[in-house]
Amino acid sequence: MKIPLSRLKMPYSVRGYAHFDHRVSLASCYDLVSDPQWVARHSFYPFIGKEVRRIKWREGVPHKDPRPIRYAAHLDRCIYQYYTALLNDLYNIRAYNAGIDGVSIAYRTNHPGMSNCNYACEAFSYIREQRECWVAVGDFKSFFETLDHGYLKRMMRSLFDDNKIPDDYYRILKSATKYAVWPIDDLLARHKLPVTRKGIQKLNKKAVVLSREEFKSTVKECVTHPWKESGLGIAQGLPVSGVLANIYMLEFDAKIEEIAKNVSGLYMRYSDDFIVAAPTAEGYRKLMNGIKQSGVPGVMLHPEKTFGYCVEDGIVTRIDSCLRPMRAASHGSQIDYLGFCFDGGVVRMRQSTVGRYYRRSYRKVRRAFGGGERPSRKRVRRLYVAISDWGRSTSLLHNPNGRRGGNFLTYAHRAAKIFESDPILNDVRRHKRKIRARSRRDFQNGVKRTGNSDC
Repeated sequence: MKIPLSRLKMPYSVRGYAHFDHRVSLASCYDLVSDPQWVARHSFYPFIGKEVRRIKWREGVPHKDPRPIRYAAHLDRCIYQYYTALLNDLYNIRAYNAGIDGVSIAYRTNHPGMSNCNYACEAFSYIREQRECWVAVGDFKSFFETLDHGYLKRMMRSLFDDNKIPDDYYRILKSATKYAVWPIDDLLARHKLPVTRKGIQKLNKKAVVLSREEFKSTVKECVTHPWKESGLGIAQGLPVSGVLANIYMLEFDAKIEEIAKNVSGLYMRYSDDFIVAAPTAEGYRKLMNGIKQSGVPGVMLHPEKTFGYCVEDGIVTRIDSCLRPMRAASHGSQIDYLGFCFDGGVVRMRQSTVGRYYRRSYRKVRRAFGGGERPSRKRVRRLYVAISDWGRSTSLLHNPNGRRGGNFLTYAHRAAKIFESDPILNDVRRHKRKIRARSRRDFQNGVKRTGNSDC
């Protein structure tokens, strides 16, 4: 079944990064990518691979948590985008028939208007309704890197009536599992650019990263095949990665959801992050045993990122694997899920999220005011539209490529409407006062550095 262009997400947008081919939009190559015979014969370029450095805070201690990201060539990305929509339609039908439509909440296309705010509110509302509630929040260890290719193929076959994967779908599956990666460090070195953010920005200003002749002569010696060592894993960063992960977890979700219904509990999964909750300790044990003994290859709990809690009388208590309170953090704990924290009484935005908003805002303020000269009114207005509630209106930040406007304050106010009785906006209520104070300070420091006393 051919999907009309109007149903596809941002069909006229063009990605800004440079790759081995020229930039194209999905709309411009729609006739090609919607032709199954052409897709079945298409040769995909290697992905460009880079490592996104991330710092995760656990128990107040920072931990390095790098994530390998692969991004596809522009025409390949359009093919993935189109087939993501096709696979999502098949997945939605299968999930609805299996009774797990509300379990998997990431990358869904049949839940209009739903966001992580709505799902977090649903989870915390369930916990609040119980007199006593046992909760586990966690994720799966090296999830995308350990998905078994054979099992994924079997799950994809189950989406089709004849239990056979069509040639074009199989081409997509094969390209996302048995892939080649060209490290971005090598491409930067070829252009004599530093391995930094500015170096990548300069590389992305080019029409293509390599000429066709240079690509053909060096591709075999430069690419790697990460999946060959273990025969496991799918590439992260592709438009199709999310729906493939959902397809992989079909049987797992069905099994855990059945246990959750039997114990009057709750189960939700956002990609590799999950939450389970039950009103009794026995129900909680059954849910956790079901996760640990699922039998799905590659799905293992991450011991450092999975936490258990008991919520009773408005107090959240950390528990160990034996359901005993942990002495180090028995009281004053909070449940962190989908960017929100619940302390047994109220829900707030996660502090690391708020902190990141202020860090990025202050960085933009420093660029505008830290040069020793007063910025123009036009530039100040653009700054406030970008980082303050001046930009809450989506029309002010509308992007011609089709992306929705708005900024972090748009998200915060939308969350506040969903969590009506919780102090969601408390941490950002005085954001303009803080921005103005930081503006004055950066301007004064800039004047001192330049030695300019003319204010």
